[in-house]
Amino acid sequence: MTKSELEVLLIKLVCALQKLSGREQVAIDADTKPILDVPGFDSLNGVEITVEVIDLLKIETDFNNLLIDDDRALTISEAAERLETCLSSVGQ
Repeated sequence: MTKSELEVLLIKLVCALQKLSGREQVAIDADTKPILDVPGFDSLNGVEITVEVIDLLKIETDFNNLLIDDDRALTISEAAERLETCLSSVGQ
């Protein structure tokens, strides 16, 4: 998958989780930091997204929250880069 495709996937997953949780729907793009910019979205939701992505892409990661790195909230774009690195290390 390309970085752009990964960004689209992450945006869809964040939006779906917001809807499922009954929380406010907001515009999300590659520069959005879900943990900071999406109402009610927290680090536990980041872990949920991570688990879902790992299952969908059939990969393993060395992190348990795709949307946080060294206690810093990541943008969708930065998270997609992390995933792209994981995918390239397994040759997908």
